[in-house]
Amino acid sequence: MNLHINLIFNILFIIFMFILSGCERVIDLELPPPKEALVVYGLIETDSLVKVSLSRNAPYFDPVDLQTVLGLQVPNALIIVEGEGVTDTLRPSLEFQHYTLFNYKGNHIRGRVGGRYRIRIVTADHELEAETTILPPLYVDSIWHRTKADLIIEAGNLVPSSRDSQLATVYYRYVDGPLVGDRVRIFSRRNQEPQWSSGFASAFSDELINGQTIDFVLPRGKEVYLFNDSTTFNEFGFFEVGDTVYVKVASIDLPQYQFWNTLASATGGSGNPFAIPTVVATNIRSIRGKGLGVWGGYGNYHYTYIIR
Repeated sequence: MNLHINLIFNILFIIFMFILSGCERVIDLELPPPKEALVVYGLIETDSLVKVSLSRNAPYFDPVDLQTVLGLQVPNALIIVEGEGVTDTLRPSLEFQHYTLFNYKGNHIRGRVGGRYRIRIVTADHELEAETTILPPLYVDSIWHRTKADLIIEAGNLVPSSRDSQLATVYYRYVDGPLVGDRVRIFSRRNQEPQWSSGFASAFSDELINGQTIDFVLPRGKEVYLFNDSTTFNEFGFFEVGDTVYVKVASIDLPQYQFWNTLASATGGSGNPFAIPTVVATNIRSIRGKGLGVWGGYGNYHYTYIIR
């Protein structure tokens, strides 16, 4: 009798699921095109000329490929940087750095610690401006590494492979000063890599760690995997024994920290229906039209570490 009841219940359940599946509707969302804006990534580092990437925004579902990116570049803009009593009119120039295509470069102004720099961008439909300061550099106390095999042995539940002995996690120790307000962005590159790359959350502030000593992991930057599909998931973020690792510690001001912090939050929550929507902060002021992005100064200090 129980078997008969269970059979009837299972048949009714299957019929019910078919009915539900027949009620599904395919919703085709047609998002309105975004309001046109200029996207700015302007950079001035210590002892370096100004670089600016200037492009247009694009609809969310547009393809992301090299041809599309090149088509979004904005030519013929007037870009003027003022600082240290010097005015510098940027010239068109294609340069790939920080995995960004910079299409304007300065001629005269080189970043200096303590320097304050104002940028003005003018096109037919837009006029934007922003300011940034190059703050004194901040330093890390020490850098070291541990192999993946070391970490597996310490965990005590797996046996490391020979490959695990060649993979390494790099750490750095940051000793924060007594005053609140230090903000840092961290970059790395290895061996002959020409590009600096950063982790998913590359910027941090001392608001919660003021005056403390904190150890951080230095992952291989996410950008190095953009053009490399040979790295497996298990090796993501690791360096290798024998690598020469270059580390750049860049002090940044508050507006730039807010930009990178909110950008990381927005990127991390992308596609998650339960994530709180994040508005990416910007220090770009729109006088005419609309501008997004960041104009930022880096107070740099460099380190070299060899994994032996």
